[in-house]
Amino acid sequence: MHPSAFFLPTFLEAVRTNTEESLASFHVDDSEVTLNVCLGKQFSGGELYFRGIRCENHVNSETQHEEMYDYSHVPGRAVLHRGRHRHGARPTTSGLRMNLLLWCRSSVFREMKRYQKDFSSWCGECQREKRERQIQCVKATKLAFLRGGGGGMI
Repeated sequence: MHPSAFFLPTFLEAVRTNTEESLASFHVDDSEVTLNVCLGKQFSGGELYFRGIRCENHVNSETQHEEMYDYSHVPGRAVLHRGRHRHGARPTTSGLRMNLLLWCRSSVFREMKRYQKDFSSWCGECQREKRERQIQCVKATKLAFLRGGGGGMI
């Protein structure tokens, strides 16, 4: 394994029918990548929901429709997702849901984030803001061109 990547911490989450609080209210993980393994037992409910990837500045921004994804956990299967992917779990309505959660962290990525200011390569809200700035720039350029008489004729 590369020395800049390591796996920590690992959690075991067991949630009974709506009688216990889950760790799974809407949140982002303190990881670069998370592995969530459904260990099983018999349960209903507890569906995972994902609501877009965000940087620190936009973690509480509004969710766009195309960012909404719901997933029903199946015992013996796993979900691998970015730690910055906003997510949570709906209440377990019956039985016992057990999950093994493994966070993968990268010291190299965390050091890079300290100096990087543009997260538009992965933050959904940064991408939207960048597109909006580009659209406004094109509109302003067109308007300036039209006001200037359309430029010279060849």
